[in-house]
This record gives sequence, C-alpha cells and structure tokens, in this order.
Amino acid sequence: MNFIENLLQKTYFQNISSGVIGGLIVLLFQKLSDRNEKQKEKIENSIVGKKDLKILSQDFLYKYEPGKITIEKLLEDFGQAQRKFRSEEYENIIFEFQNAKLEVINSLKYNSIVALTLFSKLDNKYPINCRLSYEEDDEILGKAKISDVIISNQIYFESYNTQLGFETIIGTRNNYRQTKHLKYYYLIGGNFNSIDETKNEIINQVCVTEIDNVYSFFSFDDTFYS
Repeated sequence: MNFIENLLQKTYFQNISSGVIGGLIVLLFQKLSDRNEKQKEKIENSIVGKKDLKILSQDFLYKYEPGKITIEKLLEDFGQAQRKFRSEEYENIIFEFQNAKLEVINSLKYNSIVALTLFSKLDNKYPINCRLSYEEDDEILGKAKISDVIISNQIYFESYNTQLGFETIIGTRNNYRQTKHLKYYYLIGGNFNSIDETKNEIINQVCVTEIDNVYSFFSFDDTFYS
C-alpha cells in the first residue's frame, strides 16, 4: 500500500513539475514574441516618411468628372492631399495612392474641379482604367493605346523635347451628349511628325478637363522618383 501511495505521490509531483515547466516555456515564448513585436514596431515607426496609402478605384475617371465635383468632396473621400500650389486662378492639388498619383486642378473662382490628371503606378493587383471614348472598350492605363478614335477626334497635337527625351501630348474630344463638355489629353513617349504616327503608342498619363487650355501632366521626377 505504501508502495502504491508513494508511486501515486511521485506521479502527482511529476505532473505538477511538468505543468510548471510547460507554463514557464509558454510564458518565455510569449515574452520573446512580445519583445520581437515591440522591436519591429519601433523600427517601423522610426522609418521616415512611412505611411499607409489608399487604393484608387479602377473606374475612378468614370465616376468622378470635372465640373461635377468639388474639392471638398475629394478631400472627404480621400483625406488630405500630399502637395498643393496656387496660381491666381487655380489651385493644383496632388494626391498619392498605392496604385496611382492624381493631380487635381481646382478653380478658385468657382470652387469647382476643372481637370483631373492620372498616372498609374502599374499595380497589377489594383489597375486603373484609362478614360477613353464610349466607342471603345475599357482598357487599363499602362496598356491602353492611341487608337483610331482618338486620332480622328484630335483637337491638339504636340511633340516636345525634355531632358530625358521627347514626349507627345494629344488632345481629343467626342460628341457623346453625356461627355461632350469634356476633353481628354493623353501623354505618350516619343517624337512624331504627324498624329497618324502615334497609333498604338502606349498612353502613360491621361488628363480629363472641361476647359480646352487647362490641363497638366506629372513630370518624370514626380512619376518615378517620388
């Protein structure tokens, strides 16, 4: 009987010891994990300029039209802009997203957005549609090309030299009643003698505006180095 009691007592203490050791091991791992998380958070918080960027929707240029939205609406939807600069008539406002950069031209006189310029960062997970004519199928910016429809509706064409090579701007409009007030300006790379030579060139940026001579494009530094 004493032997059985001793055995049971020994087993009891062994179980207690195993439980205590197991609990200490779990506690040790938990403390190490917590310390690693705090260290990781400390490092991340120390990175200058670290920020969480929103995603611009794929059909943004079809949902937001110049002349129909205010800067207050955009600020409500997207938060504060990254940059702003003013002239006498207009305020240019830059928004940065994970998948794109957006420049907004706001009329100070009418407090209405008159132009939207979009540059896609070519995020495969979050592409953005290029604003095209309703005659054409949707195509994402970065793959969309200058088409016969764009060429036939051309209202502006200019190739110009930059420090990094030639760029070309093509302005166009269409006669659809819903968008007759809008003009589209497309930026492509290269130097061309005629509008017909631009067919099938990739569109790098698009600006949608309601005023013929009010449009903008991001510079090379803005698109690739900031």
